[in-house]
Order: sequence, then structure tokens, then C-alpha cells
Amino acid sequence: MSMVTHEKTADQTVEENRVAGSVGAFLFALAGGAIYFALWQVGYVAAISGLIAVVCAMKGYELFAKKESRFGIIISVVMSVLVISIAWYLCLSLDVYQAYQEWYEAGEVDSAISFGDAVRNAYLFLSDPKIARSYLLNLAFGIALCALGCISPIRAALRRTKKTANAQPEAAPTASADAAQNDTFASEDFNYDTGDRNDTDGQNNTGSPRE
Repeated sequence: MSMVTHEKTADQTVEENRVAGSVGAFLFALAGGAIYFALWQVGYVAAISGLIAVVCAMKGYELFAKKESRFGIIISVVMSVLVISIAWYLCLSLDVYQAYQEWYEAGEVDSAISFGDAVRNAYLFLSDPKIARSYLLNLAFGIALCALGCISPIRAALRRTKKTANAQPEAAPTASADAAQNDTFASEDFNYDTGDRNDTDGQNNTGSPRE
């Protein structure tokens, strides 16, 4: 029981590295962005991408920061939205790239463009109100689905952090009680040793006159 308490206390006293945790959250959230990008190619925008992004981001934050916290939950959500937005822009860029390929094959443009050129210039197509409305609505819809998918894991993480925070004040009294118990055992051992020495001295004192 004491060993379990000491392990919990050690986990609670670990210093949180927010910078490393933020990096971990972003890297792990890329899994959700990859799923968003893949589903876009088959015509779907699903909440599962946001769910995976948030769950992976929270795990990445915990691994890199060495601790789970409310700040970690918030930054994980922010990183998930950022990754989904990046994935959305890459989807727009891919559409621009494929459109130029079709236009080039049809003889409508003089040359095709690379995907890198599409990434650098895709935002220019948002100046067209019709295109902007369609893509921005898809982005808003995707983030809304992500938010719905994130509710359950966020609630679970908040419950865990709240439970950890409530358990933290109980760790100090337990450690003090263990220390007091160890002192009591040490005192008893000392008394036993003193008693043994007294008995030995008594035997020596009574034995000397006989000699």
C-alpha cells in the first residue's frame, strides 16, 4: 500500500514540460490530419479524423511533457484544429494541382504545375467567392465534426486530471505517517539493543566476584 502511494506521489510531482508536450501533441495529431486528407480524396469529411487527432495529440502531450494536465488538453485541441486546417489546405492544393493537370491535357493552359507550386498558390483560388464558399464551408463543417468527436475523450481526460488533483493533497500525510512509523520501528529496535546490552553488563558484573 505504501509503495503504491509513493508511486502516485512521484507521478504527481513530475515537472510538466509544456514546450515538449506541445511539440508531441502536434506530431501525434498528424495522424488525424492524415486520415482527414485520405477521406477527402473519397469525398468524405468525417468526425473520426478529429477524434483520432485529439486522442493522439493528448497522448503525445502526455508522453513528451511527462504529465497530463488541463493545459495539455487545451493545447491538444488547438493542435488538432491546426492539423485539420493544414490537412484541409493540402486538400485544396491537391485539387488545384489535379485541376491544372486536366487543364493542361485539355489544352486550356500552356503548362502544368508541380504540387509544390499548387501549395504555394492555392490560397489565390479562394479569391473566387464560389470556390471560397465551398471550401470554407467544408473546413467549418470538418472542424464542427471534430469538435463533436472530441467531446468524449476530453471529458475523460478532464475527469482524470481532476481525480489526480484531488488525490495530490492526500500524498503528504501518508508520507508523514510512513516516516513516523519508520521512526517508531527504529526507536523500538534501539530499545531492544539497549536492553540486550544491559543484560550482558549484568552478567559480567555478577560474574566478576566469583572469579
